Amino acid sequence: SKLATTFLGTSVDDGDAAACAEALWHLRPVLEAKLEKNGMKRLYEEIELPLCDVLYRMECLGIDIDRQQLIAFGEMLTARISDCEALIYAYSEGPFNINSTKQLGELLFDKLGLPPVKKTKTGYSTNADVLEKLKNKHPIIPAIMDDRMLAKLKSTYTDGLVKVADENGRIHSCFNQTVTATGRLSSTEPNLQNI
Repeated sequence: SKLATTFLGTSVDDGDAAACAEALWHLRPVLEAKLEKNGMKRLYEEIELPLCDVLYRMECLGIDIDRQQLIAFGEMLTARISDCEALIYAYSEGPFNINSTKQLGELLFDKLGLPPVKKTKTGYSTNADVLEKLKNKHPIIPAIMDDRMLAKLKSTYTDGLVKVADENGRIHSCFNQTVTATGRLSSTEPNLQNI
């Protein structure tokens, strides 16, 4: 509908398949002329269109993962997270919800007396920048930073990848060639570039 509005000056309902198909029919000559005018027709025909086929085949084939290795890695991360939590609880003199910004802020800045770096409307900030500035002020800070890093690794890499793999252990990400402003590929569901 955005292309139809921009190049044809008409509004198209995305839910109306017939109207979208008609808009595409009318858009083709307009966009081909624009490609020609901008000297991009060869780029489109020799690189972008053939790449569509390659990306389609990549999406269908998927990326093979070693499910057992990821599960083993996840178990190792779980053990290390438990070690971090035990260390954090020892420094805090008791358990609390490490993932609660409010509880962590109260522990660090009220109970342990660390200097607050940043306050928000709801209390103390305990984001990565704040912890980085405090990392040499108390041994609990590196333990919290390690806990967060390990938890992120576990949720993103081990749990996340195993969850999105099909029954054959393959991940079928969507590769997008027209999303980024720089022209590089992007990937979604999951975003394999971050991984």
